[in-house]
Amino acid sequence: MAAVDREAVLSDLESRANADADAMAADRVVIDWIGPGTGPFRARKRDFEFVVDEPLERGGTDTAPNPLAYFIAGAAACLANHYVSLAIAEQVSLARLSITALAHFDRVLVGGAFRDISYEVKIESDEPAERIRALAERAEQMCFASNTLSNAGVVLTTRLHVNGTLLATLERRPG
Repeated sequence: MAAVDREAVLSDLESRANADADAMAADRVVIDWIGPGTGPFRARKRDFEFVVDEPLERGGTDTAPNPLAYFIAGAAACLANHYVSLAIAEQVSLARLSITALAHFDRVLVGGAFRDISYEVKIESDEPAERIRALAERAEQMCFASNTLSNAGVVLTTRLHVNGTLLATLERRPG
């Protein structure tokens, strides 16, 4: 595993903290249909590839996770990234971080959307509990995925566990 470049993490956080309110960035992926049914698809981002599919009952071949699984995983990974980025920048010791995400959504063909996402964040650390809680609160506010979901009306709840004990429940409601 490569060593973490703390200066690069600090520089990235600082550049985003000092960005103008109307500053924009972009991200791009390419999706190619492999088929034969409603999946699979090959997703490409830079030099990386992964497969997206649907289960057999939705016309896929059940060879990879479905699109919503990647969506939920992306949101959880974005949140995890902000926890770790802040921990690196602020020299907060994390021995372990694990996030389990559960999303509830409308099961309709047209107009369906996520209604709520719950995160179980489990951290092992020798840091004081309040330092971990403060880090968690900042990470929640910095996460692009969480901000996008909250702005779209999705209720976000995080149950923060530190060393096996529930420390806090953080909730973001739209509005």
